[in-house]
Amino acid sequence: MTELRLPHLLAELVDAAGLARVLAFARECGGQRMSVPKRARDGHRLVEILGRAGADRLCDMYGGEVVLVPQGPAGTLAEARRRLAKALDDGASINGAARSSGLHHRTAQRMRARLKGSSSGPQGSLF
Repeated sequence: MTELRLPHLLAELVDAAGLARVLAFARECGGQRMSVPKRARDGHRLVEILGRAGADRLCDMYGGEVVLVPQGPAGTLAEARRRLAKALDDGASINGAARSSGLHHRTAQRMRARLKGSSSGPQGSLF
């Protein structure tokens, strides 16, 4: 199983809210600026998403501030492509690399072709 890496803000919430709620929070609010209240009341969006303990933890850490909520472990395409390139570089099959990166099989095929093309050939890489 691959190790799940969470950005700091999300990782700090896992113990209080649980992984499923933190990932839901990242999916729903990730990439957005959020004004964190000093205390989230019952019925507040944060309490609904993170649960009481998770919302309290977030308010304790960032109450009264505006934060940029991270998108989560696979929130950016660039991170997924880095995982794909590393898997291919480590010798994974196209299927294995696609599975570990969360990207499509065809994307893995194209990247492997580009990686092979950039290291060989008479002209070399222009970039």
